[in-house]
Amino acid sequence: GPFDGLLGFSQGAALAAMVCALRARGDPRFPVAFAVLVAGFASRAPAHGHFYREPIALPTLHVVGDTDAVIAAPASRELARCFVEPAVLAHPGGHFIPAAAEQKKAYLEFLERFRPGRGQ
Repeated sequence: GPFDGLLGFSQGAALAAMVCALRARGDPRFPVAFAVLVAGFASRAPAHGHFYREPIALPTLHVVGDTDAVIAAPASRELARCFVEPAVLAHPGGHFIPAAAEQKKAYLEFLERFRPGRGQ
């Protein structure tokens, strides 16, 4: 580090969401300002339930594949609902990080909010 934000894909997105919860609670080990969670999901492990009990107040972009056969779109949308004002980018594809022009524009618009001198 230092790191400005997190990018997590699939299981990495599930872990990154838990790190976001710790950050939102003030944990000084994770001084990140945002996260991009692609094909994420909330952990079903009983020991992880505490991460989702309170809304997570950290800016996030959730990338959801409408035809994802590994992490179904409803699971990714459920994770997004754990956050305060999440941005959601849906794409027609499956379990991958989409990189078409439309998605790139959405990534850049989200990330622009965190550019130095932009207020966050």
